[in-house]
Amino acid sequence: MNCMKMMLKKLLCLIAIFFAFSINQAICAPADDFTDTHQGYWSYDAIMALKKIGVLAGYPDGSFRPDEKVTRAEFTAMLTKALGLRDAKDFSITIYKDLSPKHWAYRDIQIASHYGVMEGTPEHNFMANGHVKRVEVIVTIMSALNLKEITPDEARAYLTAAYSDVNELPAWALTRTGKAEQLHAIVVRPWEEGLLMPNRAATRGELAVFLYNMRERVKVHPSKKLQSALPKRVDGYVLENAYLDGNMAIIPAGTVLPLGVMDCVWSKEAKVGDEFIARTLVNFVTKDKVLLIPIGKEIKGTIQKAKKGTTLIKNAQMVFQTQTLLDDDSRDTGVEFVTVGNAVPKVAEFTHNPILQKIGFNVFKGHNFYNHHSQQVDFVLLEPARINIMNNWLAE
Repeated sequence: MNCMKMMLKKLLCLIAIFFAFSINQAICAPADDFTDTHQGYWSYDAIMALKKIGVLAGYPDGSFRPDEKVTRAEFTAMLTKALGLRDAKDFSITIYKDLSPKHWAYRDIQIASHYGVMEGTPEHNFMANGHVKRVEVIVTIMSALNLKEITPDEARAYLTAAYSDVNELPAWALTRTGKAEQLHAIVVRPWEEGLLMPNRAATRGELAVFLYNMRERVKVHPSKKLQSALPKRVDGYVLENAYLDGNMAIIPAGTVLPLGVMDCVWSKEAKVGDEFIARTLVNFVTKDKVLLIPIGKEIKGTIQKAKKGTTLIKNAQMVFQTQTLLDDDSRDTGVEFVTVGNAVPKVAEFTHNPILQKIGFNVFKGHNFYNHHSQQVDFVLLEPARINIMNNWLAE
């Protein structure tokens, strides 16, 4: 009997330890992890980064299945998402004998073909349902970049120094694969060091790293065909909290934007409802220098509040509110851009003593002021602004 009690106690202890471990694991694991790719997995960072921006997704059971093979159609869909091409409107059609317009990835395949990052066989087949090989992925990544070419001899030298199976590489892929090795752009799983394995089917885990690295390189060296389809990158006034969601830029409410009020307005005569035009005085960009709104773009608005200065009671005030962005021909684009800018008179110079200046300004109220042409006013965004950064009205 005592023996049975001892065994029961041990069993209960084991069950308690098991549940404690399970709970601890659940607490420690980030909520958005896949069930089979927790932190520490070799391609975890790339997988999660691409999941966050909608390039990669998991399965209904919560797994990612990083070792699963990928078809050429699936890879092409990942590729167009990673490059931000899914919303492309103007693209030519390539005829593939084995591809129907009813195929689920038909549009992705046509876009990728148009921009020169995917291609079919010499026989004009695409083989959408075949598994994509590592060599095809490497060549695709290089096709998205604008880089100085190397010779076949240089390519072979780079590759033979790193891999023991270079002789398995197809001749048509030699120079671009060699260039990829020169740039350290070839992804190799930790347990396959020293092997190129060009003809092995690529896995979902490998593709995550390939695509993540490609996105970073394309920001700097996009191919000539991709340049017209990718966001412009310039220096400018950084909107720290702005971010991209595909081709849409989101500028959060509360963002402060220095704008120039283009109309010369005197506070003594300003009236509520008077229209005005504001203009961007600088390029507005993200932290990654993606151009959101270029310098010189105009926004229409109306005066929401107009107070004249009253002696010994109050100083003047004008509140400007913008509504929508305009295109280069001063037409309403329909893009909402709701901001408010508060303009008040500055401290008058009664004396060179700054303390007396403030005392005089506050005591002898009644100051009116001119808002001069192109004078800067800080506007605060009242509602999040959603801007398609690939729209023609942004083109310069």
